[in-house]
Amino acid sequence: MDEQVSTNFWTYSVDVCLLLVHTSRLVPHSQEHLVIKLCQLIHQLLNQLQVIVDEQTLDTLVSYCTRALWVCSSWTHSEILLALSSLVYGNGPRCQRHLPELLGQNGVLLNYGDPSQSDIELRRSSLHCMANLCLGVPGHPYLEESYRGACYRIFLQTLQSPKPSNVEDMVFCTLLQSALKGTQYFLNGVKWKASPDQDLGSLLALLKKYMFHGLPGINVEMPQVLYPAPLPQYETVPASRGKGKKARVEGKTDGGPEEGDDEEPSTGPVRSGGGGGAGRGEGRIGWPQTSTPFALPLQPGSGTQFLPCWKKGSSDSEFSDPEGGMQSKLRLYQARVRQSALQCFLAVVKSVEKRVLYGYWSSFIPDTPGIGSPPSLTLITIALKDPSPKVRAGSLQVLSALLEGSRQFLSAAEDTSAPRQAFTPFSATLAASLRELHRCLLLALIAESSSQTLTQVIKCLAHLVSNVPYNRLRPGLLSPLWKQIRPYVRHRDVNVRVSSLTLFGALVCTQAPLPEVHLLLQQPGPSTGPGVSGGATPQEPSLNWRQPGRRERDASLPLTGTGVEDVPVASCWLLQLCVALVTQAREEPYSDSDAAGSTSGALEPSPVRLEALQVRGQMFCITVLLGLTYSENSLVKAAAVRALGVYILFPCLREDVMFVADTANAILTVLDDRSPNVRAKAAWSLGNLTDTLIVNMESVGLEFQEEVSDMLLLKMLRTATQASGDKDRVKSNAVRALGNLLHFLQPARLGKPAFEQPLEQAMRALIDTVRGDATMKVRWNACYALGNVFRNPGLPLGTAGWSKEAYSALSSVVTSCKNFKVRIKSAAALSVPATRDRYGDTQQFAEVWCALAQALEHSEETEDFLEYRYCASLRGELCHALFHLLSLCQLDDLATVGTSLSCQSKSALQGLLVQYLSDTALVSRHHDVGGEDAGDQTEPRDRLKELDQTLSRLKELEAEVGADSKSDLDTVKQFLEDVAKNCETIKASDALDVKVMHTSSHQKL
Repeated sequence: MDEQVSTNFWTYSVDVCLLLVHTSRLVPHSQEHLVIKLCQLIHQLLNQLQVIVDEQTLDTLVSYCTRALWVCSSWTHSEILLALSSLVYGNGPRCQRHLPELLGQNGVLLNYGDPSQSDIELRRSSLHCMANLCLGVPGHPYLEESYRGACYRIFLQTLQSPKPSNVEDMVFCTLLQSALKGTQYFLNGVKWKASPDQDLGSLLALLKKYMFHGLPGINVEMPQVLYPAPLPQYETVPASRGKGKKARVEGKTDGGPEEGDDEEPSTGPVRSGGGGGAGRGEGRIGWPQTSTPFALPLQPGSGTQFLPCWKKGSSDSEFSDPEGGMQSKLRLYQARVRQSALQCFLAVVKSVEKRVLYGYWSSFIPDTPGIGSPPSLTLITIALKDPSPKVRAGSLQVLSALLEGSRQFLSAAEDTSAPRQAFTPFSATLAASLRELHRCLLLALIAESSSQTLTQVIKCLAHLVSNVPYNRLRPGLLSPLWKQIRPYVRHRDVNVRVSSLTLFGALVCTQAPLPEVHLLLQQPGPSTGPGVSGGATPQEPSLNWRQPGRRERDASLPLTGTGVEDVPVASCWLLQLCVALVTQAREEPYSDSDAAGSTSGALEPSPVRLEALQVRGQMFCITVLLGLTYSENSLVKAAAVRALGVYILFPCLREDVMFVADTANAILTVLDDRSPNVRAKAAWSLGNLTDTLIVNMESVGLEFQEEVSDMLLLKMLRTATQASGDKDRVKSNAVRALGNLLHFLQPARLGKPAFEQPLEQAMRALIDTVRGDATMKVRWNACYALGNVFRNPGLPLGTAGWSKEAYSALSSVVTSCKNFKVRIKSAAALSVPATRDRYGDTQQFAEVWCALAQALEHSEETEDFLEYRYCASLRGELCHALFHLLSLCQLDDLATVGTSLSCQSKSALQGLLVQYLSDTALVSRHHDVGGEDAGDQTEPRDRLKELDQTLSRLKELEAEVGADSKSDLDTVKQFLEDVAKNCETIKASDALDVKVMHTSSHQKL
């Protein structure tokens, strides 16, 4: 057995599963020393060779280990649990037969993992097993909810329990790490469900506590529960928060705890100043307070004086202690706990709805620098103070996840108005939080020297810039960031360069027009700035790996052949840089993070060139267009807004909620222009934009619908409703947009009082347009829009007050409009509702049926000869609508239907329906007439199938029909049976003609 444990199986071709099963049959549970050896072998092989265990092997070995836990002595259980944890890793649902013994009532894992268990090693091993059982594999089922809940309760109890006095700190750290890892696995891949056993505030309080576990110089005083803020309209101002004072940061002045002496500086403004203001009163930094003035350096070369002592004097690796010893090892274990807590927090962010998490915003995000009071503990505190680069990177990943998709929440921030003295509105508090985030992340950017963590800092800044409503904040936030990030596009690490370009792309794509960004783009290149030389970064002034000479000389030349000849050469250094990165060769070898083996003169790595191309495209295609929609020249404004209407159709842009929102706001602003031509172009673009909403609703799904804000949808509804009363050029696309918007609205939004009046007004506008005397194009679009509205199952079609008017308007058009294309679209709209109840009461259904039957009977009557080319398509759409109503009709509807089919028009209707069911040429004529004008047509064989299904349904109604309705049912059924027989006769005749034709051809041959 020892020989097998020590064997390197990488060098042998062996069936590991067969070997382990065979060995388990040879080792009885009574031989406990051999059981230990077998467990070590299982753990080693599964971890060393990454073996995927088949079902039979898994069942056999889990049974063996489970049995061993019951019959073997307790001193063997730690090794048994270690083997068991390797077996069940990601295999929880496949261990269904053994789960009651492991996780059921009095299950062995629950007993060993309970905080009352005195053996700390057994607790840790059982927690490790439970964590691996909770681990889910994408595409496979997860552990049953009852067992997952039992594991989560043990994890939570472990995190809530204090450290036993007889347990060493490092051992306790391993226990915490297992509990945090289990909680992370519990959260991964599933949506958070609030329950008495799963309280989000309790979990967040624990995670916040362990995010700072063992962090030098910090004593955590954390409540047991964090409560979400109600996000009120305004809040009172704390007395300690002054006005007009310079921001100050709190530094550590005493020696602090002994474990912080080597890593924490006695004067370290950068790593000590990121706590921010009073988040929610929980968690204060426990060192003496001495305020130190702070001013953010704007020149990259001056950033080194702000580095903490531990960063200046040592490499940024994991706690290298020159003296060795237990303290260094303990700090390593504590850092792993902090890292696990942050990974768990990241899983929380991904599993909990953002709107719920935003209630805890102030608990993790600073709002103002600490002035006269200790700064609260936030994610920024970790990013600035933690000695471990991995932990700092983890906090930035969590912050990025919180910021991603937060535009709707952050849009409430505003500080452009004069400050209030009596109270602070929520908008001002949120704006202060955003300003503090900019300040602290800039500090992190200056202080960071780890390339991996630096990449996370820049990515976090990109997420921040992409979501902050700068047009609602005082200017000045972007200029320091722009100046600080410039050197990093020449950083030696390729990932830093890529993320820097991503950040520049976010900066130039902020909501236009921002004069601040416009001025920054016109500034000279980075080589002309003081204190900057070539490729230096703030931390590494000597890293001149990219020589500026040739690159900057080339950048000063006209950009011939690059497609940007119209741009002034000196007006946009960023564009010139992007062109150079894409087209020009590097003059120096790749760094360690670039592709190995490359020689001097090679192009930039593909990620850098791709990102440069994207930034270049974004600058021209988005920022310029959005900015030009504010031009005073009406021709320029019209062309710009029309171009946006084209760009919004691109798949890569239409699914970007932020671009959709920016484009919508620009279009809505232009719709108020005094020029009719500009308004017409804006309305066309609004129609295209709302078309993409419907496409995204079908392709992306509910997630996209939820990300579009209520405020924006209400604004689009009101503006489109107002535009529907404009000139016909504007009106035609305004009603198209209204139809798309009403189709897009979810039931949850339709139930809100804020949408009630805009919905009524929008429907009134569509109905009036259908009934009005506008051009045929406008009425066609209005009928199309009503059909689009009818597709929304959340609208109260059939019961709402506007429902009867909508059906009446369409019924009037389908019988009386001179334009056949408008008739076609109104008939198509009348055939949209999928259920009988959406047609309203019996009287309303009868009105629709009679209108369609009358329209079909007179479908060839027209005063304009040119309309005859649409005659076949109109008949096809009317027949389709009539059959659709027949498939839905109920007993109460048979009287009206039977009457219309027994009158003198019976033969005409029957002939047209037979032609519709059997005429294959009708389909081709429908396509020849063109596109959207004929609605949803089907092949003749599918129409006959629908007819058979309708007849079958009518026969089923015979058992329910009363004596007074039986004659009507018989009339309808007989009419359809006659139609079916005539179709069969025509089909047989056509087959005979074909046979005769083939026979004649054969005789001639």
